[in-house]
Amino acid sequence: MVLWGVTPLVGSVFARSLVVINKQVDVSTAATLLPLRDQSPAFNTDFMMAAYGIAWLGQALPAWVTAQGALEPFAVEGGESVGFLNQSWTAETTLYGTSLNCEVADAKNESAGFSYSNNKRCTTTAGALNMDPISQYGGLYIGYYLDQSSDFSLSGLGCSSAMNSHLFLALWGQSWFDHPEDNVTAYFCEPKYWTQKVKASLEVPSMEISEIIPIDQQLPLSDDSFNRSAFEYNIGTGAQPFSQRADISETTVIINQLANLAGLGFNSTTTNMVGYALGLSRMNASQYIDPHNLVSSFQNAHKLLHALATKQLMKSESNGGETRPAILSGKANAITVVRPLTITVEAVLGIIAALTIALLVYSRKRTSQLSKDPASLTEILRMVTKPENLGASRSNSTPETRQKRNALLNGKIISLETNEVSPNLPLDKSVNQPLSMPSRTAPGCGKVDVSKDVPFVRPFEMRVGTAVLFITVLFLALATVVALKWFADKNNGLPLPSDKALTNQLLLNYIPIVFATFLEPSWLLLNRVLCVLQPFEELRRGKAKSSRSLDLRYTSLPPQFNFWRSFRGGHWTLSAVCAIGLSANLLAISLGGLLNTGSVSIETHVNITQRYKSVFSRVSGRLDAWDYEYVAKANLSKEATLPPWTAPNTFFVPVTIGTQGSVNHTASYRVRTQGFGIRATCERSVFNDTALITGQQNHFFTEQVTPNGKRVLCGGLDKPEGGQNNSHAALEVFGQLQPVDFSRLNPAVNTNDFVDVNATMEEKLTCNSILIAGFLRANLTVTLDEMKTDYSNLFDRPAIQRINSLSSLWMMCRGTLTTAPYEVLVDQSSHVQTFQAAGPESTNLAAFFSNGTTMDSFLTTAFSTLSNGQDTRPYWHNDTFVDTWFAYFIKQLSNSTLSTLLVDPAQPVPVLTDAAPYVEDLISRLFAIVLGLYHQDWLAGDDSGSTQTGTMLVPSQRVFVSRPMFAITVVLLVMNIVVAAAYWIRRPKKMLPSMPYTIAGILAMTQASGLIKEAENETEWRSDWRFGYGRFVGTDGRPHVGIERRPFVVPLET
Repeated sequence: MVLWGVTPLVGSVFARSLVVINKQVDVSTAATLLPLRDQSPAFNTDFMMAAYGIAWLGQALPAWVTAQGALEPFAVEGGESVGFLNQSWTAETTLYGTSLNCEVADAKNESAGFSYSNNKRCTTTAGALNMDPISQYGGLYIGYYLDQSSDFSLSGLGCSSAMNSHLFLALWGQSWFDHPEDNVTAYFCEPKYWTQKVKASLEVPSMEISEIIPIDQQLPLSDDSFNRSAFEYNIGTGAQPFSQRADISETTVIINQLANLAGLGFNSTTTNMVGYALGLSRMNASQYIDPHNLVSSFQNAHKLLHALATKQLMKSESNGGETRPAILSGKANAITVVRPLTITVEAVLGIIAALTIALLVYSRKRTSQLSKDPASLTEILRMVTKPENLGASRSNSTPETRQKRNALLNGKIISLETNEVSPNLPLDKSVNQPLSMPSRTAPGCGKVDVSKDVPFVRPFEMRVGTAVLFITVLFLALATVVALKWFADKNNGLPLPSDKALTNQLLLNYIPIVFATFLEPSWLLLNRVLCVLQPFEELRRGKAKSSRSLDLRYTSLPPQFNFWRSFRGGHWTLSAVCAIGLSANLLAISLGGLLNTGSVSIETHVNITQRYKSVFSRVSGRLDAWDYEYVAKANLSKEATLPPWTAPNTFFVPVTIGTQGSVNHTASYRVRTQGFGIRATCERSVFNDTALITGQQNHFFTEQVTPNGKRVLCGGLDKPEGGQNNSHAALEVFGQLQPVDFSRLNPAVNTNDFVDVNATMEEKLTCNSILIAGFLRANLTVTLDEMKTDYSNLFDRPAIQRINSLSSLWMMCRGTLTTAPYEVLVDQSSHVQTFQAAGPESTNLAAFFSNGTTMDSFLTTAFSTLSNGQDTRPYWHNDTFVDTWFAYFIKQLSNSTLSTLLVDPAQPVPVLTDAAPYVEDLISRLFAIVLGLYHQDWLAGDDSGSTQTGTMLVPSQRVFVSRPMFAITVVLLVMNIVVAAAYWIRRPKKMLPSMPYTIAGILAMTQASGLIKEAENETEWRSDWRFGYGRFVGTDGRPHVGIERRPFVVPLET
C-alpha cells in the first residue's frame, strides 16, 4: 500500500496551476477633474486625434476609459502586489458619462433654403448637403458655436438664443433636391452630462476597464464641474475656444478622414463628428436614413469624445483624501491539490495507520526470549545446543531437498530456552535420543563435483526468465521515455490526454511514479536474495574468513541499507544493487516531473490566396489624404498599431488567408510575401542663405544635374512665415523639390506659380526625387508681433520683414527602393507581429513595375504624398513647440535629449550626424505607412486565384518533456539496466539444495558439522580459521554437504 498506493498518489496529488488570489486593500483617489477655470486651456484637440485612432486605426482605449464614459482614477495604497500575474483592482469610483436627448427636427424646403425647427423655437437654415457622387448620400453635424474653420453653426443660422447653446443638428439625406422631405433624417440633440457611483474592475498595469457595476443612480454633472461649452465648441468646430501655444498634434483643426470614409463607400468631405459617427458604427450609407441608426451613431461618437476629453482633464492628486476598501485580485503560480486524489491518499494513509497500530499492539503482546539478533550464521549456530539431536534428525549421507528435510523434521519440536548465559535452540528430548559424536576427520584435498548427484536449486529471482523479463521492462521504459522526448520535440509538444485535471494527473504523474515504485520492490526482492546468498557464495570458494562469510549481517537491515557494509566488504555487485535500489526514489521524483504542461502555438497549414501581384502597375498620389500623418502620430506617441501588413519600415503585399472550420480569435498566421521599403540617404547641402538674409527672395532653390548632364533649377518649397521679433528663432523645413522657372518668380507673392510647367519629364524626375530637410536658426524682424497657435488667424499671419542673421543645416534626401521575400507573422486583423527576411534583396527592381510605371515615377509620387500633408508650411518659432508634422515626428523619434535640441531655437543648429538618422528613419516609416494605406491604388490586382501554403498558429496547452528530468531519468534507467545485467551475470553459483530463508534451512546445512560445538565453545572465531561450503565427514562419521571449517571440508565444484 505504501509503495503502490501512497508514494505515487502523493506525487500526483499536487498540480502546478495559476490560482486566483483576492485580498483586501485600501485605495484613494489618484486624479480628479481640473478646476473649471483651468479646463478651457486644457481642451486641445489631442483627444480628437485619439478618437480618430480608436475609430479608424483600431487603437485601444486609454486607461480608465470605456466607450461609454471615463472613470475617476484611484490608486492602491502601497502600489501593486509583487508576484501577481494578470492583476486587477476592484473598487468604488465615479463614472463620468453623457447621453443625448434627441427630437425630430421639422424639415421644410423654403425659398431661402432648407429650414429645421424644434419645440424650443430654434429655426435654422442650411444649404444643400454635400452628396457623395456615387452613393448620393450626405451627412452633416451643425454645432451651436461659430468658428472660422467651420461652415455652419446654429448660432449663426438663426438659433442664437442662449437656451439653444448646447444643441446640435444631425442631418443625413439622399438625393436631397429630388425628395427633400422624404429622404432626409434630421434631429436636434442636446447632451446631458452625469456622474454615477460604480464598482469598477480594471486590469493592471494597462488600467483597461473589464467590468463596471452601477451602485447609485445617475446624477447630473453640474456646470461648475465640467466646462461643457468648451467641450462642445471643440467637437463642433474642431478648434479650441481659446488659442494657446502647443505642438501641431494638439492644435490641428480638421481631422481628415476621407481615405477611411472612402472604404465605406462615402467620398464626400464632411465634418469631424460625421466622420467619427461613421467610423464607430461602420454601417452602409443607406442605413443612416433610419432615425435610430443616425441617433445611435452620433451618440456613440459623442460618448467616446466626452470620455476622452474627461480623461484629458484629469489632474493627478498628491493627496487622494480618505481611503476606501478595494479588492486586489491576481493570478499566481501555485501548487494546488487534486481533490479526488487527496481523498484517496487520506483514506490509504488512514488504513496504513490503523494496520501499523494493530501490528504494534500485536508485537508488544508477544513474548520474546532473544538476547541477541540472529542476523548472521554465527549467531544462529551459537543459539543451537545439543548438536547430536540435530544429527539424529539428519542421518542420510547426501543433501536432500526441502520436502525431504521437512519430512525429517516433521514432528520435531524446536524451542527457545533461556539461561543466564545464552539462549539455546534444543530439540524436544522426547522425540530424539542423543547420539555419540566421533572425532572429526579431513575428507581429503581438492574439490568434489557433485553436480550430477546433488539436486541443487536456484531461486526464482535469479533465473534466466526473470532476468529477460526484468531487463526487457527496463529497456521498454527507456525506449518510451526517449520516444516521448523525440515526439515532443518534433511536434512542439504532445496533446493533452484529456480536458479533465484528474485524468491528466493520473496519466502524466501517477502512472510514471507507479512504474518507479514498481522498480523499488523489484530491486528489494533481488537485493534480499543476494544478501542471503552472499555468505554462501564466499563459503563456496572454500577459504572464506569469518568476517566475510559466517559473521556477515546483511539480513539485519532492510536490503537497500546494506550499501556501506557491502562496499566495505568488497561485495561490489551487492553494493551496486543496494545503490540502485535506493535510486528508485530519485527515479520516482524524476518521472513525476518528467511530463509538464505549457502553452505553445500549434502550427496548421492554411491556404493563402494572392490578392495583389508584387508589381506596381499604376501611380496614384493621394495628395488630399492626410491620414498617414494621423497614423504616424498615433503609432509614435500612443503606440497604436500600424495599418494591416505594415511594419515600422516595411510594407508587405497583402494576401487573403483561408480559414478552416471555426475561426480561432487567438490564432496568428505566418505567410510568405514580398516586402517593400525605402532606404533613405541624406547628405549635407548648402542653400543660398545670403539671399534669405537680404530679403531678395523668400524661397529655397538648388541647382541639380539631370542624368543626361542638363542643369535644372529645383525649388518650390513653401515660403516660411514669421513668428515674433526675436533674436532666437527656429525653423524646420521638409518638402519635395520641383523644377522652377526663375523668371516667373514674384518674391512678393506666396505662390507656386514659378513652377516650370514646361519642364521635361527628366527634369521633373530629377527634382521630384529629392526631399529637402532643413533646420534653421535666425534673428528675425516681422511685420506683426504675433505667434501662430492654430487656425484661428488664417488670413492675417505675420510676414517676415527681415532676417538679420541665419545659420542652417540643409539635407537633400534620396530614396532607394528595397524589396525581398519575407516570412511575416500577422494576427487576425492582419497587423504585423514579427517578420524576417526569407531571401536576399532583389537587384532587378525593374521587374516590380509594369504598365509604364517606373521606379522613379513611383518614388516621386510617393514623395509627393509625403510632402503634401496637412499644414506643411514652415513657420518660425521661438519655443520648442512645432507647427509642422515633420518637426513633430522628429521630436517623437529622437530621444529625450535630442527631441528638444533639434528644434530648440536657443540651441545651435544641429550637426548632420545628429539629425540625418532621424530624418532617414522618418522617411522610411512614412513611406511604409503610405503604402499600407494606399496600396490598392498602386499594386496590380491578382485575379489568377494562385495559392500557396501558409501556417496558422493557435495557442494550445501541450505536454512537454522536461529536459533536466529527461536526462536524470535516462541516466537512472541506463544504470538500472547495467546493474541488472551485472546482477544476473555475477549471480551466485547454483549450489544449495534449498534456500536458507529459515532457521531450519540454515540448521540443515550445519548438521553434523563441528562448527556447532566450536561455536558453543568459542566466543569469536579465530582469525586464522577459514571456512567453506562442501563435502565433509560429519561428527556422526558420515559424509555430508554443508558448512565446515577448513581443512575438514572440500569445496564443491559447481
